[in-house]
Amino acid sequence: MKRIVQQSVVSAFVIGLVVWIASLLVPFSYIDWSFFIGLGLSVIFFLFNSSGGPTSKGVNYAAALSVFQRQEEEELKTDVGGVFFGSVLYTLVSFITMIFVYF
Repeated sequence: MKRIVQQSVVSAFVIGLVVWIASLLVPFSYIDWSFFIGLGLSVIFFLFNSSGGPTSKGVNYAAALSVFQRQEEEELKTDVGGVFFGSVLYTLVSFITMIFVYF
């Protein structure tokens, strides 16, 4: 558990540092886009660390139509780790910062 917390904090810091450096190189405001970048990264990390779900059902349906056989459905399973939790932590912190700055 301690390892996952450490990975989460380190990955949130690294994501924040990368987005901040990108905001210096490309003209966009860090505060304006940090929440949306964190949200997008969280969704991407979740999708790439999961199996089953709607995407697999669609692929299985197409395969079943092509060979005229019934395919077994898989339940949604996720294997998220410290990087996913770090991106969620970064998203939450950036959301709270954005609310604090604009309201």
